[in-house]
Amino acid sequence: MSAVLALFWSFLKIGCVGYGGGPSMVPLIKEEVVNIQQWMSVTDFVDILAIGNALPGPIATKMSVVIGYDVGGAPGALAALAGTVLPSVIVLILLLRFVAMISGNPRVTSMLKGLRPVVVALLAYAAYDMSFGSLTGVLTWIIGGVTLLLMIFTKIHPALFVVAGAVAGALLGL
Repeated sequence: MSAVLALFWSFLKIGCVGYGGGPSMVPLIKEEVVNIQQWMSVTDFVDILAIGNALPGPIATKMSVVIGYDVGGAPGALAALAGTVLPSVIVLILLLRFVAMISGNPRVTSMLKGLRPVVVALLAYAAYDMSFGSLTGVLTWIIGGVTLLLMIFTKIHPALFVVAGAVAGALLGL
């Protein structure tokens, strides 16, 4: 299978099961590109995730483009992006007229309530799994801990933490 086709197929699978939006897709992307396809190391993945979080826009699409480009050049970037968004586009087009009818359905509401904790667990696992490559010394633990506490106890916009982390890393020579 060509790299471009493999990228499309890998990201299509992720796009089909990525309920909860981009952040919940991060562990799925990591599993596919690091563990299954072995296109990159965990460290490279975390670097792409960090850069993706520093830029505007949905994280899953940014990551798919960067990974796709890294593996298959411009055609790979387009294939990975198409695989990521195609399932959502198709489902939206097909279900658009039925959204109003199903939104109040008790079974749909129950299904969504059952999926929410799964998304939270996926995000928690992604944070745990990536912590091993990200928290590499005392300074990185301090940066991570302070950031977490500030995010919990203040209303500072998360984008400012991303910028502050980049600046701290540059100033501290991490």
